[in-house]
Amino acid sequence: MIRLFAMLLIMLFLQVTSISAEVQKKPITIAVLPCTDIVMTFKKFHPLATYLTQKTGLPIRLVVPENLTKFETSIHNGEIDFALQDPHTFLKLSNLFDKDSLLRALNLEGGTTQSGVIIVRKDSGIHKVTDLKGKTVMFGPKFSASKWLAGRLLLEDNGINIEKDLKAYLNGGCCEDIAFNVYLKAVDAGVVCDHFAGEHEDKQKELGIDASQIMVIAKTKDVPMKVFSARKGIDKESIIKVRQALLNLDRHNPDDLKILFPTELGGFKGYSDGDFGLIRVMMSSK
Repeated sequence: MIRLFAMLLIMLFLQVTSISAEVQKKPITIAVLPCTDIVMTFKKFHPLATYLTQKTGLPIRLVVPENLTKFETSIHNGEIDFALQDPHTFLKLSNLFDKDSLLRALNLEGGTTQSGVIIVRKDSGIHKVTDLKGKTVMFGPKFSASKWLAGRLLLEDNGINIEKDLKAYLNGGCCEDIAFNVYLKAVDAGVVCDHFAGEHEDKQKELGIDASQIMVIAKTKDVPMKVFSARKGIDKESIIKVRQALLNLDRHNPDDLKILFPTELGGFKGYSDGDFGLIRVMMSSK
């Protein structure tokens, strides 16, 4: 009887150990909403995911949701553990995230804000925002704070209702895609990231775009950088490990810069709830 009881205990121990091992093997999923296409976004952030796996010892898996609807569904279903997203998107789902886990992404210069600019062809006859009435404008994706939220509000601040006063508007993808459409005259104007013109001239040449034919006519208001956060229910130990690894990244360190530069980020820092004030105002003025 004692022998049978001992065997049962051993079997139970082995079963629990096996379950525990399976839990530990379950990947930690980090989602990045794509500014460009899914494949390119995955390539840009893969070095960061590899770095996190090495530094935390956790099995990090990078995913790039195809759109905002897929992202929201995956969050609700618990299929995403951490997410990097623009602040207005975060606020819509903030009740699903752990507030103590928040980090603010930095721009390439180490600043805490980003903005968009409106670009047009120099031969378009468009010189100021009010000239866009009756024109076609390409914004960024709807989950982009700088290329959609701030871009749309810039037009509204200049008396242009995008639903009534434009010939048409559409949501494009990455800055290169938007600039390419402006260059080919597929649209009259586009909203791209403020750093695009200066930092991506080589990329524009690769695309066959003559940067000298493109000019900036206006800049949006600054908006906070992206938010990195953990979904509620993620164990605190994993959150601490991932947060610390991100906080340790230093854009002045050549090795870290190789990880950060492809993502167009300059690092991470703490994020307090009060930092969302500007975005809340912009969202309420829609």
